[in-house]
Amino acid sequence: ALAAPRAAPRGSVHRARRVRRAVPTRASAPSDEDVATKAGPLARRTAVLSTLAALTATALPRSARAAPADVEAQDATAADAPPPAPARRPRKRVLITGPNSGIGFDGACKLAALGYDVVLACRTLAKAEDAAERIRARARETGLDESLLGELIPAECDLGDLSSVRRFSLSAAGAAPLDALVLNAGVQYSGDNLVRRTADGFEITVGTNHLGHFLLTTLMLPRLEEAVGTSPDGTNPRVVVTASEVHDPNSPGGNVGLGATLGDFAGVEASGADFAMLDGSEYNADKAYKDSKLCNVLFARELQRRLSAANSAVTVNAFGPGLITRTGFFRYQNPLFVKLFDFATNDVFHVAETVDGGGDCLVYMTTSPVLEGKGGLYYNNGIAPGEGKTGHRFDKGEVSAEARNDAEAAALWRYSERFVGIAA
Repeated sequence: ALAAPRAAPRGSVHRARRVRRAVPTRASAPSDEDVATKAGPLARRTAVLSTLAALTATALPRSARAAPADVEAQDATAADAPPPAPARRPRKRVLITGPNSGIGFDGACKLAALGYDVVLACRTLAKAEDAAERIRARARETGLDESLLGELIPAECDLGDLSSVRRFSLSAAGAAPLDALVLNAGVQYSGDNLVRRTADGFEITVGTNHLGHFLLTTLMLPRLEEAVGTSPDGTNPRVVVTASEVHDPNSPGGNVGLGATLGDFAGVEASGADFAMLDGSEYNADKAYKDSKLCNVLFARELQRRLSAANSAVTVNAFGPGLITRTGFFRYQNPLFVKLFDFATNDVFHVAETVDGGGDCLVYMTTSPVLEGKGGLYYNNGIAPGEGKTGHRFDKGEVSAEARNDAEAAALWRYSERFVGIAA
């Protein structure tokens, strides 16, 4: 795996002033090509933010929305007066889901050491506070001066409970401009075919890994747009999605057992939000996890398409960190099988990646200058004997044939909007 870059990326991407909406909302921005071409960067930033304000309003409880008259007054003010020049912030800010274990924790440690302020979004506040303390302890162990760490902001954001996600978005932790949103948390119950459900009644794997992140991203898009032009080094905001090669049934990991496919969404059509499997097949926890990773890739590509259509500077990329066995992620598998699998993949065949290597991949996607202004990409941490620290090469790859199906990505987006309560 590539080592984490030691410096944040530089550069900027100009955008058109008038934008179409990045995701469906009841509001749409006017288009005037002549005005769009001549608009300055501050006016373009205002146009994107006003569009995203309409989006966020549909995703939040009615009590949290501004009154129509207030919105009209704000729009009129924005149209009559040029916005003030945004001030550059002293440090970058990144939000990571699942930062209390695995590559999320490793990546959070490395980003904080690079000087990023890190929002630690965990299922409970106690888990987030514990992660913050362990990050500080790791800094001390490595001899890093704690004063050089970015600020650590523990926050509760339970992706299996949409009301928790909405509360987070209204909290102080979710209110500041955001340079990177790293959608890393995930659950899987391979080996246990009991159908578990989230607080909102969704099958827990797709409900947490995809739908929780879908709503969180929708609510954080305004914070990402607010970061445009205010980054300390002028770089543009990013969304990073931790996916997996198992989204592809032809990959080494994806071809073991049933392969990922959403089919024609027969499970959703038949059962609505009560689906067990999106494609309507018999429940299989291992396939549900693979399907959730396919959802991650489809979501990343569709979000990038919508942001590009809206001339937004925010970019979206996904990556697969490789097979990482020593994280507790396989805790629902048969313990004997897990031990044998861990030994075989790490000590016999040497195909597993380390947590450190996976964390490097996450940091690369978040900070690399190579990705500045580029979106819609997928990077994979593939096996390459003799290369890197663990015989892996992290490089741009190709997603599965189904993940390239734009119609399927658009359909998944529509279903997701409906399930999380965003008006189309």
